[in-house]
Amino acid sequence: MAIFDPAHPGELIRETLDGLREEGYQFTIEQVASSLGTTRKTLSAIINGKSNLSPEMAVRLAAGFPNTTAEFWMKVQQNFDLAKAKSKIDTSVIKPLWNSKEAGYHPAKN
Repeated sequence: MAIFDPAHPGELIRETLDGLREEGYQFTIEQVASSLGTTRKTLSAIINGKSNLSPEMAVRLAAGFPNTTAEFWMKVQQNFDLAKAKSKIDTSVIKPLWNSKEAGYHPAKN
């Protein structure tokens, strides 16, 4: 069981934009989307956790958000996806494929 659930990339984007607004920056989602070269609909879907982050969007975010990289954004998405998958799959019913007499696999001896 995880200590915390990794954030969806959209949550990080929303928190970053909220922080910038608190610092006095004024912009709309339409302006941010336009700056990133995407649509308001696409950006809103990501921010609201309804769409996953594509590699292309990761490149756009890295260019638009200083001090981040596309790899950072993709890792955030990967961590979110992996945590979601781990919560859905009951691994206790999966039998190991090697080094397991229970699974019926015995490596060849030289």
